[in-house]
Amino acid sequence: MYQNIHREVDPKDPFRPLYQGTFEGFVDVGGKRRRYLYYIPEGARPSTAGVFVLPEDGKTADDLWRDSGWRTIADTEETKEKLIVFFLEPEGGHWHTDEPYGTPDGDVAYIDAVYTAGTERFWFCVHESKFYLTGCREGGVLANMAAMWNPAVWAGVVSVGGSAVAEGYREAAAADYCTNLDGFVDESHRLGLRKGEIGMPAWMIDDPDTPLGTDNGTAAYWRAACGITEAGHQLSPDTVEYVRTTEPPYAVNQDKEAFRVCVSSLPGASADDAKPLLRRIWKGFLYHQRRWMSGPGGDLRVTRDPVADLGMEYHYEEIGGWMREWYVYVPESVKKEPQKPVPLVFAMHGYTCAGEIYAGNSEWYRVADKYGFLVVHPSATPGRMEMENPVCSAENVPLPAWNFMHNAPNGPDELEFFRTVLEKTCAEHAVDRSRVFATGHSHGSVMTQVLAFAMSDVFAAAAPCSGILFRGFGMDIRELPEVKDRPGLEMPIWMFGGEQEPWLLPTLPDDGNDTGDSIRIWREVNRLSPAKPERWDEGWEVDGRWHDLRTRRADGAPMVSYTWVDYMPHATMPEMSFRIWEEFFSKFSRVDGKTVYTP
Repeated sequence: MYQNIHREVDPKDPFRPLYQGTFEGFVDVGGKRRRYLYYIPEGARPSTAGVFVLPEDGKTADDLWRDSGWRTIADTEETKEKLIVFFLEPEGGHWHTDEPYGTPDGDVAYIDAVYTAGTERFWFCVHESKFYLTGCREGGVLANMAAMWNPAVWAGVVSVGGSAVAEGYREAAAADYCTNLDGFVDESHRLGLRKGEIGMPAWMIDDPDTPLGTDNGTAAYWRAACGITEAGHQLSPDTVEYVRTTEPPYAVNQDKEAFRVCVSSLPGASADDAKPLLRRIWKGFLYHQRRWMSGPGGDLRVTRDPVADLGMEYHYEEIGGWMREWYVYVPESVKKEPQKPVPLVFAMHGYTCAGEIYAGNSEWYRVADKYGFLVVHPSATPGRMEMENPVCSAENVPLPAWNFMHNAPNGPDELEFFRTVLEKTCAEHAVDRSRVFATGHSHGSVMTQVLAFAMSDVFAAAAPCSGILFRGFGMDIRELPEVKDRPGLEMPIWMFGGEQEPWLLPTLPDDGNDTGDSIRIWREVNRLSPAKPERWDEGWEVDGRWHDLRTRRADGAPMVSYTWVDYMPHATMPEMSFRIWEEFFSKFSRVDGKTVYTP
């Protein structure tokens, strides 16, 4: 009944999924083994979306796989979102819609366990911003219950004929402290956030022909969670939409338009697994928003495809024997004066991701729109990470990773790739070669520092996010010949880390850790004296979540800076992109090999 296909990474088609087809999975919940299926369509990209589908009572995962139509939705998606579909099933054919809140071995715990399994990367990779829930009838009720239980990990929920969550369950969820805040585990409740305060895009499609199909307050629960107090408006003849109009917390990192709740009433909508509605459920609602990790509870933003919505140039060309991918964003202000040289920012994604992901995660295009420069979002090719930490494993399926350590057999030459992309971009656009910059997150932060060392004649400044000069993780780039042989040029650097990243980098630098060592090394590169401060606890500038430590040149240039961000997980955010440009990149240029600072 099921099939799967296994391949190896092909340099001529590197993003083709190595595993394709239908697979069976199991999770243990309260001593019981429970089953689910997941479908990986042909063409599914790394860090794609994942949709969890819950059937009505009496149906199995096999029934959904065969009859629901969700495989067709996955197969026919026209963008790069060839979503992975998870088919869940009720135990013994019956969902326990009346189970008490917090039941440790119940159906919500089962859904949560499948979610946890879905975050693993042994066979596929769903990006953390793109997990969604939907269900019919009793499965719809459980979808809402699961979203209420763990709200900070889901980017949207849709129920068809299944919006009647028990009032007691809703009340218990709303009052419960939310400890899992999307990359930030707040066990001490120091932020005091309740689950009922975590915004959730939700669509309640009532079906009055079913016992649980009429809303009994669930839509109001989600409106309250989204901070929506405004009256709804008619989105379509059968749907009323409620959208938040006040700015959400950390507004620069969130879109109030993503905080939305829709309500419909369609007799018979839940029949036949709601097959006529599936396209609307996916592309008309769930796909519309993502929950990006960075702020407490995640940052909800509207999904914008880099090409279809933002008009980015898409490049897919062979370089060094590998098909390589990159996006170029050209603001309208730059298009109006195509002969005027403008700055260029290379912005690199982290492990598992791609240029498309980092464009949405960092939103450098917004910064470019405001200040008028070009942005290049390149994509790494799939490879294996020979390390174990909370974000990667040597057992993972090959996923995009920068080959800066040259440890991928016959892998691409990254410096050749970046030099080629730079020259191609300069040939097609007017680039101010004195103002080319590099930034990136996580694995991309290490790629950023490789470029800063090995191509310091090209880049005027660099800003690695969630990144220092690591000695562990097999990423000591100081051992690379191209780094040891670097030209003796200054390189302004601004390193960032999150308070919730102690497994990766020490938040507070000192003489004995990698963060302090990185600051010392970069101060030596920039000929700053002394090489390290006498006291690491002095000189900090604190503004809200931001804790900045800067070392300046005699002319005031911030040559070496380090910032840690309170309660921030392994993530980046638009606010960081704006700071990097406004306070750092915009001040520097490289003229005849020298670093020029313009306050």
